[in-house]
Amino acid sequence: MEEINNKFVARQAIFDHKKNTYAYELLYRNSLDNYYNCSKEEKATSQVILQNHIFGDLNNLCSQKKAFINFDEKSLLEKLPLVLDKNAVVLELLETINVTPDVIKVVSALYNKGYTLALDDYDFSPKWEQLFPYISIIKVDREDISFEQIAALKNSKLIVDKEIKIVVERIETHEQFNMLIQIGIDYFQGYFFHKPEIKVGHFIKPIKLNLLRLFPEVFKIDIDFDTLSEIISQDVSLMNGILKLVNLQSEEQRVKITSIKQAVTFLGVEKIKQFVAIIGMSNLSSDCTNELLKESLVRGKMMEYISFSPTFLKIKEFAFITGVMSHIGAILNCRLEEIIMDLPLAEEIKTALVSRRGLLYEALEIVKYYEFSETQHETCSIMAKHDISEEILLMKYHDALKWCLATCP
Repeated sequence: MEEINNKFVARQAIFDHKKNTYAYELLYRNSLDNYYNCSKEEKATSQVILQNHIFGDLNNLCSQKKAFINFDEKSLLEKLPLVLDKNAVVLELLETINVTPDVIKVVSALYNKGYTLALDDYDFSPKWEQLFPYISIIKVDREDISFEQIAALKNSKLIVDKEIKIVVERIETHEQFNMLIQIGIDYFQGYFFHKPEIKVGHFIKPIKLNLLRLFPEVFKIDIDFDTLSEIISQDVSLMNGILKLVNLQSEEQRVKITSIKQAVTFLGVEKIKQFVAIIGMSNLSSDCTNELLKESLVRGKMMEYISFSPTFLKIKEFAFITGVMSHIGAILNCRLEEIIMDLPLAEEIKTALVSRRGLLYEALEIVKYYEFSETQHETCSIMAKHDISEEILLMKYHDALKWCLATCP
């Protein structure tokens, strides 16, 4: 087997029709020194993922959801899928596979062992018909296959009789999503879920303005508990969340709360920060996918972890909130700049998010490197500049995912 030293991996969510996360597709990442263009023909295979030794961490990496993992012909014939838990993965057969007798034999064996198999980038080629008896999921690329073809596929006798599920990739607009919902498509993947369309004349509801006020207050160096209590008192869900948190923390002490300020003071700075990040963002993101909330929290936590390195110690106090707030434009369906400039945030944060300059911005770019399907030359150079190794970045990413899994409602 070819030796692979790569240690990077990331994920992209796959949703059901209610925008609940069904699974994650694991995405390839290359080393810092060897730029890799992840085109359709060069998608990462399971060899890369297995060499990263992450299969023992799949539950944490994928937040207890299934993992879609790409397999090329070579990795199939070497029977690499057998090292993975059949209940934790979907084996995604790449479109470059040649359907030979040996491939059919391996696919059949995997099917009989209880593995779920999917066809990637299905193109209606007759060659795939030999594998249909073993296939449970078909993925189609909206940019390559017309809507009419997708509808015909969904209603075809083969799909209906075998109850094969269909995943449509590269969904970019609300209109596309709704059209696919109407013909009964099962699962969806694409930037639409992470980058909502901007609507002309959109405004932020007053209750969300209070939540936005909460963020900069809670992340000040010297927290003003009076101001904090006042903002929380204007939102019933926030008050309820605070009191529940106090209840969890004070089971043995039997504290009786008489005011929101008392609750806030009892919890202390660190607990309040965590509460605001999770409950506050959950309320803000009520109109978008829960996955975007999780991404925001993972991004913030990963920035916090990175800020402990000597290079980024200067921006440590701003790291978490910057990571979380970098998603606020997509969450509120507004331009990021319009929101950030109206908030009483530290200048370092505004410079990073709006002007895209400074050490804080560079830390954010390093974290964002993990969230896209293609690597960027510029980001790689930023990582190399600050001596952020592959091992450290992978560890911080997994730690952030574990934290989110443990704390996100």
